[in-house]
Amino acid sequence: MKKLLIIIAVLLLIGAGYFTYDRWVKHSDLVAWNFVPSDAAIVFELDLIEDVENLRSNVAWKNLGETEAIEGLGKTLSFLDSINGDGGFSAIFKKMPALISLHKVSSSSMDFLLISEIQNISQNTFISTAIDRLKKSGYKFKTRTYSGFKISEIGEGEDTFTYIFYKNFFLSSFTPYLVEDAIRTIEDPELKSFSESYPLSNAGSIHVNFKEMGNLVGALTKTRVELPLSSGSYQLGLDSTIINISGISQVSDDWVSTHTEPPGKFEMTEVIPSNTSLLYHITSADMSQWKTSQTTYLAKEPGTLRFRDSLKTTLDFDVEQIYDLIDEEIGFATLESGRPDEVSQLLILKVKNIGEALSYFSQLTERIAYARGDTVYTESYSENEIRFLPIDNFPGAVLGEMAKGFERCFYINSRNYLIFSNNLQELKSLVGSIQGEDTWGKSIPMNEFLTNTNAESNVSLIVNLPRFWPNLISKMKPDWSSHLLANQHSYKKTELVAFQNSYLEEEYFTNVTVSQSVQRAPSIAKTSPDNAIALTNIITTKPFLIRTHAHNYFDILLQDSAFNLYYFDRTLSSLWVEQLEERITSEIHALDYYRNGKIQYAFSTTSKVHIIDRTGSYIPGYPKTLPNSAKISHFSLIDYDRSRNYRFGITDVDGKVYLTDKDLKILEGWDPIPYQRPAVQPLRHSRIGGRDVMISIQENGIINMTNRRGQKLNGFPFDLQAPLGDNYFLNASNSLGRSSLTTISNQGELVEINLEGIVINRDQLIKSSPETNFQLVTDRGGKSFIIVRKEGNTFEILDATGNLLFSKNYLSQGEILIQYYQLGAGKDLIVLTDSAFETLYIYDKSGNLVTGNPIKSSNEVSIVYSSSKKELQVYTTSGFDLEFYQFNY
Repeated sequence: MKKLLIIIAVLLLIGAGYFTYDRWVKHSDLVAWNFVPSDAAIVFELDLIEDVENLRSNVAWKNLGETEAIEGLGKTLSFLDSINGDGGFSAIFKKMPALISLHKVSSSSMDFLLISEIQNISQNTFISTAIDRLKKSGYKFKTRTYSGFKISEIGEGEDTFTYIFYKNFFLSSFTPYLVEDAIRTIEDPELKSFSESYPLSNAGSIHVNFKEMGNLVGALTKTRVELPLSSGSYQLGLDSTIINISGISQVSDDWVSTHTEPPGKFEMTEVIPSNTSLLYHITSADMSQWKTSQTTYLAKEPGTLRFRDSLKTTLDFDVEQIYDLIDEEIGFATLESGRPDEVSQLLILKVKNIGEALSYFSQLTERIAYARGDTVYTESYSENEIRFLPIDNFPGAVLGEMAKGFERCFYINSRNYLIFSNNLQELKSLVGSIQGEDTWGKSIPMNEFLTNTNAESNVSLIVNLPRFWPNLISKMKPDWSSHLLANQHSYKKTELVAFQNSYLEEEYFTNVTVSQSVQRAPSIAKTSPDNAIALTNIITTKPFLIRTHAHNYFDILLQDSAFNLYYFDRTLSSLWVEQLEERITSEIHALDYYRNGKIQYAFSTTSKVHIIDRTGSYIPGYPKTLPNSAKISHFSLIDYDRSRNYRFGITDVDGKVYLTDKDLKILEGWDPIPYQRPAVQPLRHSRIGGRDVMISIQENGIINMTNRRGQKLNGFPFDLQAPLGDNYFLNASNSLGRSSLTTISNQGELVEINLEGIVINRDQLIKSSPETNFQLVTDRGGKSFIIVRKEGNTFEILDATGNLLFSKNYLSQGEILIQYYQLGAGKDLIVLTDSAFETLYIYDKSGNLVTGNPIKSSNEVSIVYSSSKKELQVYTTSGFDLEFYQFNY
């Protein structure tokens, strides 16, 4: 990025000794556009200094200010202004017109050509002063001849800046042949310039050749890129946090050109989950017309055409019938993944009549199942019916190659939308997102962004850059991915980007909207909490954050050393205290016992199961003990399909496992299952491909999996033949064979098996001594995990693939409690609590302390993050104190 620093420093400051006053005479037969080669990807038309000053006032400039390019540009402008007095350069060159064209110059790089018109003697005088100063600073000057023209070069290190004065025009670049191309363009009548090859609009200041733009993007990415437009001219608009680029485009014979009717409205935000990283959105006021154009276009994709023909021949399925069901809107979404090797997608169809659409797909599924001798797969989940569509890559049949990636296809309906996904578990998560209002339609930042976009657009591509970041990095060539990673803190402040194209009165209107996050001042290191309350006894649990039917905020439950259970509201005001007889041995789970919308809380103590409501009153009959008065080590709440037909998973200290109904009646097959060693985690349930899987892992490395009746699954129990830590990671997918469980032994053997008992991967991580110990820590949402390698007082944090993230040293000989929060959009937190020294450290994935300095805690903590407010709320317990901290993050 040193190139950009030098180019701004010298782009107009050199060569004064090589021309005389007569060169200032205007040449009316020449304009700057005559020099721009036709292979330019983008041409920026600007008044150099004035437009740069306008950009500097935008949040984007401040956000990117830490990158080498922008930081260097700022320093350069200050240097230029200092040459002949404060502000001299900016005043003299303020209105200087210039063209800057961007070109692909190699298979993996790009460069600029600058063309500017020298206008007056003041600029000449300034250049004379600048040239002397640059020579004294150690720059090297030389000249050479090209086609009878003298080209000058100035160098520093490996960078060489090439320039020429042609009459009263100054041409320059760090790539010599770009200057030579400009000379050939003006001298060779057979060569067309950019303005002769592409129509230019006087209303635009940014001009794009999309064929070359695709080539240029291809210089950055691993695969070739083709863009659906041919050329266009656009205006740049700047707001405090919004950049808008808009204008008229000429379209190529591509999928944008299939739209020859006005667009419809963007209304499906209510079913787009907040973890969406990328969305293609398609609308048309006349879907029947678009159906015809789309069919014609897809006929040019041989693979899609063959796929459609095969569906018609083998399954009697005519894809074009789908378009008749659609009511103006189609969405194709890519979701943020907790793991880089997984891509989950959604196809969202707004339909005219949901009953008719469901009937159509139901009949289609039954017909295919009958022809194949299969059964129809359906699954009830949270009062929704999930169905399996036995057509792999179904979205590709509808939208073509842009919608590939569905190896399996499951679907649900919500309101008047049919929603298809390649990932059964993500479809279940979507149900929770819609019910919990965790969607674009309920997001304040997203709605604010959408108000700045084109409300009606035929084709929109909306990108949440922080969430899409891992996908972007994976698509870039090594040099560019390294650059992006080195500057990711700055680039990821570009939060949302929308590319939109709309058919408008025989033309296509293009709109690009970029939203920048406002930089918030980093939190000042805190020596005291924002709120706190002291109890009369030492607190022995973490603060349990709990949802309630009474409001949308979290309340808090905790226990002290006298076995008192406290209930606090969000202001840390105590609402009630209940005396228990024993310590709590489980998480505290929210449930709707009476299925009436009111929440109660279930948990276990050493020998009892408790269900208590928000007022501190027990459900009748509780607390209860197991029939044999077993000592409880683990307790879990299980809801097979979110129907509120609850089950309790209970493990005793000897490893025996019970499954009961919500009244603690032991179910058939679980009275109990007598596993021989203690469990490392509570009994866990997962529904995978319509099958219920119950998982219990013993500390000696034996993995047990059964169905809900306690019957062993094929391939289990599975003996890892090594003692385990207290955690594992379950990657639930569409079937048992595609789902996997990952564990790590205390000695560092990382093992991944599928749920058919087959080993997928077995790898011994590096250990430098026999005392090295390993631990697997899953994130709170169950999306991914980290690995902790401990040797002595050194804790090394590794990602899920075993790569080192950071390491820390702690002097304490006490227990270090470790938690992992994957907040989304690349914001991960690794939380370490030194219980002996009562000290809490919250790190990002680079090992930076996000709280400014350690804070006080002796137990695990609870964390809430608001992405809209960019606020991190931390609840801690230490000694007698419950404390609350809030940080900007």
